Amino acid sequence: MPDSLFITYWNPATDTVVNDSTQCLDSVSQGVVVPSFITSGFESVISPMVRVTHEVLAGWNLILLAAVLLLVVINKQLYPRQFRQLLSVPGGIAHTNQLLREWTPTRSFIGFSFTLCYIIVMALFVQKTCVVFSRDAYSYNSFEVFSVIFGCVAGWVLLRYMTLSLMGWLFRQKEVVIRQFTVQLSISTLCLLVIQPIIWLVLYIPNSIFVWIGIGILFLAALARLVLEWIETRVFSKMPSFYIFLYFCTLEIAPLLLVMIAGLRFFANNTVF
Repeated sequence: MPDSLFITYWNPATDTVVNDSTQCLDSVSQGVVVPSFITSGFESVISPMVRVTHEVLAGWNLILLAAVLLLVVINKQLYPRQFRQLLSVPGGIAHTNQLLREWTPTRSFIGFSFTLCYIIVMALFVQKTCVVFSRDAYSYNSFEVFSVIFGCVAGWVLLRYMTLSLMGWLFRQKEVVIRQFTVQLSISTLCLLVIQPIIWLVLYIPNSIFVWIGIGILFLAALARLVLEWIETRVFSKMPSFYIFLYFCTLEIAPLLLVMIAGLRFFANNTVF
């Protein structure tokens, strides 16, 4: 860039053409003339970074939640009495007795459909939890990841049912197993109904506070299920409380704690070990 410029203009007073020169300034800072704004070249290396996004809402999420709501409405309209009885199981053993005298939840459409809805809602909540905590929608917000999580949740639920059935066969406590199935289905139905508004909030406002509220709801639901199953087992099996405690620690509490610890370590250290 030249240090000076020649300006040609007409001077009407003298009727002549005047050639004048002026200094070319790049910038002025506090009265000091700076000859050049850029003093050196850019020597750093630009490294590409993974794009961070907070968008967790996808179109197929709304379709899944709409299907779950549709199944809930269909069950409530077709089986209103069974629907009320299922939700009243946490009220006490008398409610469980009345329900089991009239129908068996594990062999009914309402039991199968609510189990499916529970798996869908839990898988969706786990996926959105991964997205919010990792802030990486590109890696965790796809339908393929949801399918994997759905399979894991379904396998977890199926494993619990198989374990209960095996324990009932080994100790000849079929009635206790049916009661535990009923308690699990009732708590799962209440949980999927309560946690759905939390999922809607997470979809439109992906804040970690809503995720922690959902985790708190799941923790309370698991605690309520353990207490109710303990009561049902203690009353109808006549087994000592110590054996019941060992059973729940081995098959209920310990696996749940391992899953929670593995999840926390994964998001904290990017490894579960």
